[in-house]
Amino acid sequence: MLKRLRRVPTRFLLIPIAIAGCFASSAQAEPQIIDAFGTLSLVEGSFLDDFAVGTPFESTYTYDTNEANASSAITTPSVVPGHEFSSFYEFSGAPYGISLEFPTIPDGLDLSVVGVVVNNNLTLTAAETNGAVADGVYDWIELLGSTTTDACLLPGGICAPDEFSPVDGVEFTVALIGDPSWFSDGSLIPDAIPPSFTSVFVGIEYDALGIETGTMFSTPTVVVNEAPDVPSIGPLGLGTLAGLLLLGGRSFANRARTRPTPSVPS
Repeated sequence: MLKRLRRVPTRFLLIPIAIAGCFASSAQAEPQIIDAFGTLSLVEGSFLDDFAVGTPFESTYTYDTNEANASSAITTPSVVPGHEFSSFYEFSGAPYGISLEFPTIPDGLDLSVVGVVVNNNLTLTAAETNGAVADGVYDWIELLGSTTTDACLLPGGICAPDEFSPVDGVEFTVALIGDPSWFSDGSLIPDAIPPSFTSVFVGIEYDALGIETGTMFSTPTVVVNEAPDVPSIGPLGLGTLAGLLLLGGRSFANRARTRPTPSVPS
């Protein structure tokens, strides 16, 4: 039975499968691609209309390690309980963005904006991650894209930038979790991906009130690249599953979630 995490009202949960090292990048600021692909391991709620356990998928996240290329940024850390993060960057327009492919969505989903959430020396517990990591302090980044909009759901309708919530859309997140020696400056996007890290993938759907109506999770294979024009990762569903994590609900995504939602161009 899946264990709900304590951090946020819109929950995020993890089930450890295994932790695998992936591929390291060089420590040079430049566009970078994260490929995550596999099959869905869990599907709940409104996502059941279009997806099922075993549905294959591919996802590609293209961002930049050069902060000067960001279209917007928040470099003041958030200390809102349950929504802590060190910094947030948004990259929009080619070559940046997110691409997702599912056989149940013939045209796929392409988002021209990707958000990068930097978490430096923040605490995670075994209870919060359902045993995926031990109690301790970690460095990690999250790459997220969404079709949601931001809404202030607090009484009175007044919110600080890190207090808005996503509504009326879907959000997809890949998180790469490393040890606290990965990087030292949480105001900057790390130039290098460590040779060993824990990766998680989650998709969440929200209604107009910001309530989670659907979740999808997977144990994807993750490949780190550097050039924005790398070859395709292959046909849907191919690739051996690297033992990673099954993610459900919303812990890491929620830390990012009271950060701005990546913009959706009109």
